[in-house]
Parts: sequence; structure tokens; C-alpha cells
Amino acid sequence: MYALKVSINDGAPIVAGADDLAVLNAIINCVGTLGAETKPDGAGQAVDLHLSIGGLTARKNDAADEHLRWLSLHPLQVGDTVTVQLIETSVADAPSSGEEAAQRQRDEKEYFEHCKRVYLELKEQHEA
Repeated sequence: MYALKVSINDGAPIVAGADDLAVLNAIINCVGTLGAETKPDGAGQAVDLHLSIGGLTARKNDAADEHLRWLSLHPLQVGDTVTVQLIETSVADAPSSGEEAAQRQRDEKEYFEHCKRVYLELKEQHEA
């Protein structure tokens, strides 16, 4: 399987992967007033720097899929070094959490009716 081997500041690596994944990611987020020309948000919130590692399964035989997390919103600081290596392995760390993924609407009529309901609920709010 493909996996991501992620370490922070030369710490012990996390090996994120599973045999039934269709999505695997390591995301570094920097949110807030990041530069001198950025418009402040008005709330005076501090810059948020964090790392998350996750994935989404695509299981056979209509088994329920899950959003998996190996690391969720790990705080980072300026100067931290995050190393991500793409590897192939037969062994990975178990995820720290998972939650069932919403099933896609496969029936076109049912999906159309869903979209229509949402449109009608939001119509007044977004039309001028």
C-alpha cells in the first residue's frame, strides 16, 4: 500500500496508510493574518498553524466508508520542520480516529429532489 511517513522536528514518524484507502493526505494549514498586506479579520484572532493527516476509505462490497485521522489539528510554530515521505509498505500505524463517511446519493431522482429542497430553502437568502 501507499503510505505517508510524517515526522515533526525529527520526532518519531507517523506512518499513515491502510489497504482500503482511496484518499490520503497530510495538510499544513496557516490561517489568519499571514502577511503585512493581509486584511485583518477584525476579531484579533491569532494565526492558526496546524498539521492534519487523514484519509478516506473506498471499501469493497458496499461496506461503509470512513474518514480516518492519524493526526488532527496538531499545533505548529514558525520554525517547525515537517517532513513528508511517500512510501510503499505493508504495515502502517492505526488511525487515532475514524467516522463514517456520508453515503453519496446514487439515485438521480433522489439527488435531484435533495438539491431542489436545498435550493428552495436557501433561495430567499441568496437572491437580491
